[in-house]
Amino acid sequence: MEPNLITLSNYKAVLGEGPVYDKDLNKLFWVDIEGKRILVNDLNTGTEVFYEMPDLVSSLCVIDDKRVIATIRHGFYIVNLERGEIKKVAEVETDVESNRFNDGKCDKLGRYWAGTMNMNERKPTGSFYKFNGNKVTKMLEGLTVSNGLGWDPDNKQMFLIDSPVRKVFVFDFDLNKGEIYNRRVAVDFGNEPGNPDGMAVDEEGNIWVAHWGGGKVSRWNPKTGKKLLEIKVPATYVTSVTFGTPELNQLFITTAGKSQDSLAGKTFTTRANVRGLPNFRFKIS
Repeated sequence: MEPNLITLSNYKAVLGEGPVYDKDLNKLFWVDIEGKRILVNDLNTGTEVFYEMPDLVSSLCVIDDKRVIATIRHGFYIVNLERGEIKKVAEVETDVESNRFNDGKCDKLGRYWAGTMNMNERKPTGSFYKFNGNKVTKMLEGLTVSNGLGWDPDNKQMFLIDSPVRKVFVFDFDLNKGEIYNRRVAVDFGNEPGNPDGMAVDEEGNIWVAHWGGGKVSRWNPKTGKKLLEIKVPATYVTSVTFGTPELNQLFITTAGKSQDSLAGKTFTTRANVRGLPNFRFKIS
């Protein structure tokens, strides 16, 4: 039986991405990359606001009730949403005009992991970085479109998607050291429609992947590489997914407004049959 998918908001994104649920605030944050906006929906009241950014904004992590940290073009920026102040704290690849930051998330210890992409999506010029508040460290290179990422429930593994390669990679993850090793393929999209985009992980260790160009979200067992279920979405370009609400049993799904579908660009929500893992805040060192 297909779950009951409902539209969360009236906002229609050009390229909606990077949903993050913050349990302390009971708010959903996401970005409109090409619309250059950060969006916030207060799930207590349904109130929604957006904040204009100076350039392409691709991901964010919450810092506190007033501030987020976001990847904007080539940099990490602390954004005070209350005051409208934006401060650059680190940057990468300023000499590679064909690249920009793409997806990113914070780990359990509050470090921000984010990757870059080739905007033509043709050359492996992208890299994957870790920012601890003081220093940016390059962790991987040779990616074309660094995309969805996440960690298993035990924080022993990290997942990372390279979209045009159509694979979800898994690494051994050392939480304390903040290091990744031993890359291998967890899921190969094979004959699946669309490319893998953003993703989330549930408490059973299974991964939920958005299908860019495939109009759905699918759930996979990364140990076997087998698909467990899928949820059809009324928009062709599904971009990302996260778990939210205090029970973490609600899915929030972002899309891009790049198709003729009437609901393209909207953010959707539905009840999940499992609880997800929480999003973590950025820790200022």
